[in-house]
Amino acid sequence: MKKLHKIKRVDNKIRVVPPATEFDSQFGYLGDARNPDYLHPNPSVLNIFPVEGDSEFLVRSVLTKDLSKVEKIRFDPVNVCNLACVFCTSDLKVKHAQITPDSLKIILQRISKTCRRITVGCGYEPLMAPNIELYFKAIEEVEFLEKPVINLITNGLLLGNRKIDLFAKNLSWIHISIHSHNKENFEKIEKKANFDNLISNVKSIRNKFTDLNIHIEFVANKINMLDVEEFIPWAFTELKADSVNIKRVTTGAYHFRSYLADSISEGGGDTLGLTDNEWEIITKQVQSVWPSELKLYSGFCAPEQMLTKAALTEVIEI
Repeated sequence: MKKLHKIKRVDNKIRVVPPATEFDSQFGYLGDARNPDYLHPNPSVLNIFPVEGDSEFLVRSVLTKDLSKVEKIRFDPVNVCNLACVFCTSDLKVKHAQITPDSLKIILQRISKTCRRITVGCGYEPLMAPNIELYFKAIEEVEFLEKPVINLITNGLLLGNRKIDLFAKNLSWIHISIHSHNKENFEKIEKKANFDNLISNVKSIRNKFTDLNIHIEFVANKINMLDVEEFIPWAFTELKADSVNIKRVTTGAYHFRSYLADSISEGGGDTLGLTDNEWEIITKQVQSVWPSELKLYSGFCAPEQMLTKAALTEVIEI
C-alpha cells in the first residue's frame, strides 16, 4: 500500500489525498465490454457503462457475480460525449445507449455494505443524460453501511444546462477536464468546446457551491505542454480549484473508432504523445511553480485513489 501526501492549496487549506494501491480486480473494460476475461468473478472495482446493441449487458452480467468485495463503482449512464478531444481513446462513434437509474440503484443495493466510492462519468460525458439528476436520486435512496465518496467526472460544458442544484449537495467532488488556460489551445484540443462558456460554468459552480471540491484534470500533450507552468496557478487562483492533476497523454492503446485514431491518421503518426524527456521537463516545471511535495504513481484507479481518469498513465498529484 503506497501513501500519498497531504497537499496545500493556495489559501493554505489542507487536502488529504487518500492512500492508493497500484492494482485491483476490475469488472468491465471499456475497450472490450463483452470479453469474459474482463468480467471478474469477485471484483473490487466495477466499471459499468452502456454496451452498443445491448445497453444493460454489463448490468445483467455484474449481478451474477460475487460482489462482496466491491469498494468502488465507476458508472457511465450514457455512451456519448458532446466533445471530440483529439487524444480521446474511447469509441465515441457507437450507437447511443443509456442505462436506467433503476439499474444503477439495483447494483448499489448489492454493494451497499462495502462500497466506499461512486464515480459517475468515466469514459463518456454523464451530463449528456438529460435526466442525470435521477441517477443521483437513485444513489441517495440506497442505504449504505458507510456513506461513500461521490464524484462526478465531466467536461463541464453542460453544467449550466442540467439541474445541478438537485444533486450538488450529495457530491463530494466534481472532476472537470480542462486542458489549457489558453483559449486557442483549449479549443484545438477539446474540439466542439467553447472555452468562455466552460470557464463561466466552472466559476458559477464555485460561487454557488462553496463547499464542493473542484478537481481539474489536465492531460499534457504536444499541443499544450508549454501551457503547464502558467496553467497551475491559473487553475488555483482563477477557478479556485481544490486540486489539479497533470497527466501524461496515453497514445499506446486506443479504439480504432476513437478521436485519437483520427488524430494519428490525420497527422500521419503520433503527433500528440510526449517523449520521456518532455515529460521530465514538465515534471520539473510543476515542481518549480508548485513546490509542494509531488507523488508520481500509476494512473490505474484503485478503490481509494484520488480521481484519476485514464488507465496506465503517470499522474502528478498537486
